[in-house]
Amino acid sequence: MIYKIINKKSFFETTVIFGLITVLAAQFKMNLFLNNFKISIGIITFPVFLFLIEDFPILSVSIFSSIGVFITRIAFPWLQYGFHKENVLDCLPESFFYLAYGFLIYLYSRKKKDILSNDSDIIWFIFMDYLANLVELILRFGLNTFKFDSQLCIIVVAISRSFIIWALITFLKKYHLTFMKEEHAHRYRKLMLLISKLNGEVIWMKKNTALIEETMNSSYKLFNDMKNQGIDEEISKEALNVAKDIHEIKKEYILILRGISEAMDLNLENDGMYISDIVSLLESSASDEAFNSSKKVIFNNNYNGKLYTDKEYFFMSIFRNIFTNAVEASVDNNIIIDFSIVSKKECNKDFYSIIISDNGPGIDPEDIDEIFEPGFSTKINFETGEVNRGLGLNLVKDIVENQFNGKINVISKPGNTSFIIDIPKNELKVI
Repeated sequence: MIYKIINKKSFFETTVIFGLITVLAAQFKMNLFLNNFKISIGIITFPVFLFLIEDFPILSVSIFSSIGVFITRIAFPWLQYGFHKENVLDCLPESFFYLAYGFLIYLYSRKKKDILSNDSDIIWFIFMDYLANLVELILRFGLNTFKFDSQLCIIVVAISRSFIIWALITFLKKYHLTFMKEEHAHRYRKLMLLISKLNGEVIWMKKNTALIEETMNSSYKLFNDMKNQGIDEEISKEALNVAKDIHEIKKEYILILRGISEAMDLNLENDGMYISDIVSLLESSASDEAFNSSKKVIFNNNYNGKLYTDKEYFFMSIFRNIFTNAVEASVDNNIIIDFSIVSKKECNKDFYSIIISDNGPGIDPEDIDEIFEPGFSTKINFETGEVNRGLGLNLVKDIVENQFNGKINVISKPGNTSFIIDIPKNELKVI
């Protein structure tokens, strides 16, 4: 279901709006076999609305539609030729057709949770259409309704109209399924990116845990040194209190880290991903970032599409940070990123060399040796004064060296910056 009725106001609005749509659809009609018996497509809207809208008020809409159809049927001839009692009597049976069909499909919806959940349900629609037409014809022709030509007419109409309903709902199901698949894929990409970012933050938190421990030990050592040197007891106690406070911070910090790690473990259980899928996902993310800055990213890829990894979140962190840097550093509207993976041998060891290049302004020679240091950043928002954390490339270096036992280098000049990441071949596999 696409919509949901949640209050009386929307109930009334739904009745009026969809009743008017049905009345409008009922204006498309034709004579078939029998004089004074017009076939319309109005009731086709009932099952379609039931499929699209949860808790659709079919009874109220059918009542509204029957009245609306009756009024429009007598209004137009009245305006053209004046009022005639016979015209009113001719139009009245059609109103009962809408009432009968609305009531029958209401009973169907009570029995069946989903509209046309099985193709065989079309038999029910043929039967409901036939009964509703039978009601109208009995009011029009009495017992003559049961003549062969009359019965043949309403059977053909019921079959034809029911197959139109079946085709419409089948199309909507497939369209809705496609839409849901795209939406789920979009949500999955966002989840993967979120986990990748969290994974990077967890790596930093783990590194900082050691720093907190070291700071706590230094504070405690300072307390002992001050105590042994006979420094004022109150001052030395302050150093001890600092150590105690840091210890409490460390405990809370570890609890938070554990909570995030446990939450991520629920999503990290994955068999792995192809490198091509990782790059494709991050290309979309980088393109979105560039679009928000009125830029465009062009990717040129050259690598074995069968390369596979079970450490996808680490690769995502590496590539995401480098792609983001390329987008943010670029002064041109068109950003070109070349991504390639080649095999290489060094010191009798086999590596995959991942080369990521961009056409940005380059890195100043004096900054090359510092870009992997934590806190280093050349990015500043001159409107807000906010400076980038400068943790991205340090995180990349940490992952490459500690998670993959690899190494990373950068070569840069104006118009071209290349990151070369050498990963031992056993860290990737070909499938």
